[in-house]
Amino acid sequence: MAVFVAAVVLTVMLLVETVPSALAGLTRADLGVRRLDVLTRLGLVDGRRLWVVSLLGVLHTLAAVAVVAGLWRPAWGAAGAAVEALSFCWVLTRQAALRQHRRDLTIYTVFLGLALAVLAVDVSR
Repeated sequence: MAVFVAAVVLTVMLLVETVPSALAGLTRADLGVRRLDVLTRLGLVDGRRLWVVSLLGVLHTLAAVAVVAGLWRPAWGAAGAAVEALSFCWVLTRQAALRQHRRDLTIYTVFLGLALAVLAVDVSR
């Protein structure tokens, strides 16, 4: 029972980050595009590589659905959390390569840790 409660709490915490990211990516919301461009320096604001924004929106959406389904089917949750972990790793890799500020690195490290925690709890169930 305690593991299920942990899964619910961690899932909700992860969704607080991923659902807005999914919506921003799917709609190409200006604020989301600008933030991702600051983090990755891909030229998104200039209209270059906008497919990345859409791809991340789709990945975040599918992962969020899988993480929620993971409350009943832990394998789905683990798969969704793994997708989120990979997307956060990608952003962190871009940030590290660009020598970004510690604050941004810290935030995405926390997001990565949260995704890995959901993954670990779902695998243990």
